[in-house]
Amino acid sequence: MSTKCSKPFLGETYYQQHKGEGLKIIAISMDEPEDDPMVHKVMAHYSYPAAFQRDADFKGFGRIWRLPMTYIIDRQGVVLKDGSVGDPKIDRPLLDKLVTPLLTAH
Repeated sequence: MSTKCSKPFLGETYYQQHKGEGLKIIAISMDEPEDDPMVHKVMAHYSYPAAFQRDADFKGFGRIWRLPMTYIIDRQGVVLKDGSVGDPKIDRPLLDKLVTPLLTAH
């Protein structure tokens, strides 16, 4: 997540509807430390957690070159949607297609 983006993903509504089924969403801020107050202000509107890029290890994901970037990863760790490849758009139909079946399978 970058506070320069309008908001992280469309996740809050979908998260509220499916968190009881095991859905996990984590926003990752790519902002500089001096922007931390703004990150906290933005994330106060979301009930899922946020982390700071500087506190994470992204070596397996390669270079982060566009924001926002969303990955969809199943319970076994298989990447179903790589946010660095193809259309970066994540919308409700895509979530319904890729994520909802994973949630209803458990």
